[in-house]
Amino acid sequence: MTITLIVVFVLLLLAIGWGISIYNRLINTRNQVSNQFANIDVILKQRADQIPQLVTITEKAMEHEEILFTSLSDARQNYFNAKNMNDKIAASNEMNRALGNLIAIAENYPTLISGEQFTQLQIALSDVENKLAQRREGFNDATTEYNTAIQMFPDSLIANAFRFSALPLLDISEDEKKYQGVQFK
Repeated sequence: MTITLIVVFVLLLLAIGWGISIYNRLINTRNQVSNQFANIDVILKQRADQIPQLVTITEKAMEHEEILFTSLSDARQNYFNAKNMNDKIAASNEMNRALGNLIAIAENYPTLISGEQFTQLQIALSDVENKLAQRREGFNDATTEYNTAIQMFPDSLIANAFRFSALPLLDISEDEKKYQGVQFK
């Protein structure tokens, strides 16, 4: 009876240790997702901070494009007002569309493109967009690893018990997937 009790006790300790190990690994992967999103957040803020400079320069060249500037300004404000990850993702997508429109319009105004300040800002914005793409990839990798971990047996037993839920990936909008090619005038 004593040996049986000791064996049961040891097995119980092993099961508890196993559960704690899985729980800690799930917490670690979820924290990696949060860390990756925080990295994206830094770049999104940097991009949002560059928008007023772009607007100021382009306003001088194109007074009649008020709708574009309003959408850029609104997108920027929506980003700063976002309260959670999903709101920030939506605001980021809104900024992507508005910035794409700005670049498209700028291409139709050669005097705007030839301005040194605009060119420097365009280069800086391109750099930020490249960093953002890299960090989005890191976020999606971390999110995929987390989502996989909570769905795989036996980790799913602990994940379900502690209500770990799947997290969304950052998607590329249909507009961003369309490549129009280089267009010369």
